[in-house]
Amino acid sequence: MWKLAKSTPQKLAVLDGLLPITADEFLKAVIAFCGDDDEAVWHKASDKLRNYSNVEVRKNVPADISEKSAMALTRFAGDRKDASLIITLLNTGKLQPDWILTYVSLADEEFWKTLITHKDFILFSLPKKEEFSTFFSSTSAVLIDLYSEQLRYLTENDVRQAAPELVEEEKQEEVVISPFEGDEDVVILGNENFDFPDFLLSDEAFEGLSADDMMERRKTIVQMLKDMTIGQKIKLATMGNLEIRKILIKDPRKQIALAVLGNPRITEKEVASVASEAAMPLEIISYIANTKNLSKSYQVKLALVTNPKTPVKTALALLDVIRMNDLKKIAKSRNIPNVIKMKALKKVI
Repeated sequence: MWKLAKSTPQKLAVLDGLLPITADEFLKAVIAFCGDDDEAVWHKASDKLRNYSNVEVRKNVPADISEKSAMALTRFAGDRKDASLIITLLNTGKLQPDWILTYVSLADEEFWKTLITHKDFILFSLPKKEEFSTFFSSTSAVLIDLYSEQLRYLTENDVRQAAPELVEEEKQEEVVISPFEGDEDVVILGNENFDFPDFLLSDEAFEGLSADDMMERRKTIVQMLKDMTIGQKIKLATMGNLEIRKILIKDPRKQIALAVLGNPRITEKEVASVASEAAMPLEIISYIANTKNLSKSYQVKLALVTNPKTPVKTALALLDVIRMNDLKKIAKSRNIPNVIKMKALKKVI
């Protein structure tokens, strides 16, 4: 019955409870009128909405919600820090990435973790991937790491369906890809000149900066990387300082991550950290394991053995150099393949 209300007085009468409708229908009317064109209507509807719990609102979001009402609920979700409502709106197909970036700028890790670990949200964010990356970078190192990790889980088909323009952009980059021995790709850079600012290259560029200045510098770096071609990123990966290496090693394009590993300034500690990361692509883990100058340290060998993504044959071979105390931990680990645990146990007994 409330759907027949067309004029402002009629809609206000509904919101004032003057129509005999059920409680659920009344809430549906409130949600619908939150996106009304008339300020008096949407203002009163927004006031009414505050009387309901997050669960009640989520249960009554209609599949055919209008875009303006969806936008109003996006703001409401941000005010309530209700990530589940964002997912509900996502399922209606009316939510837009710009609304999240505009109305939900929360510095709340738990809120964003809930969204970032939801594949539909990652797909939804792809058209604005760089903007979301910039926001997460400026909010928390944990969030940008998690977001980058989730992006790596997407297949090329996922990206093609969610953001076909990204696939086209990659094809147009000024980089030539040609095959070589094995399953890897080699990137041949053109003859263009690369002139990177010192704070992308020098490790001293971050010395003495305050926390705020450090944050601003990182925002600048993220923005600069956004504007670079793949070729420029690869070149920078081979020359960049620690801050650059920490960012580019997480790039979903394996050519860029491999270039980071070829940076002459990369440390054993950095390599061990990469080798221990289960979210790293198999190609990166295998490359470290098969490159002598990268896998020569004990910490890197231990990281490879304990990484469930390391090929079993490689991990078994490395067990021969693992120390007794570490073998005991490996034998008890729940995250390592049984065949490796069993061999470690035999060495302990």
